[in-house]
This record gives sequence, C-alpha cells and structure tokens, in this order.
Amino acid sequence: MWKMSYSSEDETDISDSELDEYVDRCYEQLRVESHKVKFSTELFRCPFCPGKKKLVYAFKDLLQHASDVGKGSQNRDIKHKGKHLGLVKYMKNDLDQEGLALELAGLTVEPSPKDGVSVLFVWPWMGVVANLDGESISKLKTDLAKRGFDPARIRPLSDGRYAVVEFKRDWSGFYNAVMFEKEFEVGHHGKKDYLAASHSDGMYGWVARADDYNAEGFLGEYLQKNGDLKTIGDVEAEGRRKTSLLVAHLGSTIEELRVQVEKNGCLDKKVEGNCTEP
Repeated sequence: MWKMSYSSEDETDISDSELDEYVDRCYEQLRVESHKVKFSTELFRCPFCPGKKKLVYAFKDLLQHASDVGKGSQNRDIKHKGKHLGLVKYMKNDLDQEGLALELAGLTVEPSPKDGVSVLFVWPWMGVVANLDGESISKLKTDLAKRGFDPARIRPLSDGRYAVVEFKRDWSGFYNAVMFEKEFEVGHHGKKDYLAASHSDGMYGWVARADDYNAEGFLGEYLQKNGDLKTIGDVEAEGRRKTSLLVAHLGSTIEELRVQVEKNGCLDKKVEGNCTEP
C-alpha cells in the first residue's frame, strides 16, 4: 500500500511537527547564502553533503538528489531530510525559472513523438488521485505538502473515487507534478497499476494527460471544464509570447511616460517664457 507519512523508524532529532518550520529556516538561510549552492552558471552543489565524492551537479541532478534525500527513510534523520527539502524549495522558488524549464525538458516524462504528435498534458498542471477510500482531502494536501509536492489545491470529485491535485502554473509546478507521479509509480500505484488492479490496496496517482481529459464521467468533465490540453512546447511558446507582450507593454508605457514628462516640462517652461513651440 502506498503511504504518505514519514516512517516511524526514522532516527529523529526534531519532531515531525517541527519539520515544516525547519524546512523554512533552511530555505531562508539558502536565500541569504546562495553561493553555497551555485558553483557556476551551469553547475550546483549540495551544501549539506560536503563529504560526497560528487561535489557538483547539473541542476536536475541536484534537484533529484535533494528530493530523494528529503523523501527517503533509510538511515536519514528528520533534520537531514529537512535541510534537503529546504534545498528543493530554494531551487524551485529562487533559481532561474528558464533554466529550470530547460532542465525539465530533459526529464523522461514525454516519450518521443509518435507520428509527429507529442504527448498532451492537462494545463494548468494537474494530477489525479484515485481510490480515495475515505481519505480526508485536508490530510491528503498536508501529506503531499510534506512530501515536497507543493499542491496549490485539491478538488474531490462528486463520485468519491477521484480527486484532482492542481499544481502551480510554472515549471516548478510541472516538476512537482512529475515527482508526484513518479513516487506513486515507484510504489506500484501509478496509472498502469490502477488500471490493472482491484483498487483495494490504497491510493493511486498520476499526471493528467489527454486520455484522462477525454474520459467519460466526472474526471473527464472536471478536466475539460477547468483545463486545456497542451504539449510542453505549447506551454513554452505561451510563456515566451506572454513575456514578449509584457516587454512590449512596458516599453509602450515607458515611452508614454517619457512623452508626458517632456510635455509637462515644456509647459513649465512656457509659463516661465522659455519654451518655444515649433
């Protein structure tokens, strides 16, 4: 059965209830001491594992390392995991989003295009939790947050079988959705397992894609009402388009302000008798 809670066998020197506060403290410290993470523009290091032979990582490799340690239970105390969860939060929230997008493009979440058609994801990024079996939505959100998936909100569907997990509308949200799916898959509770199982042994989870979007019933209806189907390339192009529009708008606004300032300055000079109009 897939379980959300931390193992009771962990060696701890802070309580589980203090973990979130400890993660936030480590995160704030990394924001002040960013040099401890950034080795160069392309390489990064883990400030909490100085004895490791591999001192520097690519962005996605360090993110994977920190996520694995933060979620692991083997011989890891809570404080050590908390530090790495703080590192995950810092990398997602404070390092360059464009760089994160490029690194995520290398993840094996979108198979090679078949017949020229890429995989379609539900946008905004959404995950599906199936076989809730009476699980409290508030408890589910708390458990997912502790796991580092940072869900924006969770919507239970009317049939009681599914809940939809909504993630942030950026590349950190996509990364969280992918890691959410992978953790269920590792525990043999991914979508393939769900379709092949009797659904009596815990929750299942995956990232919502085209087949979920087009499904009949409450799940398909919710996804169609609240999302669209887009490829990774579509989302990247939309982001670039919005950035271009923003830059153009800012340029226009600055030009309008410049003209207004010059006009006001000229009016002031006319009052003083020093400004001549053409």
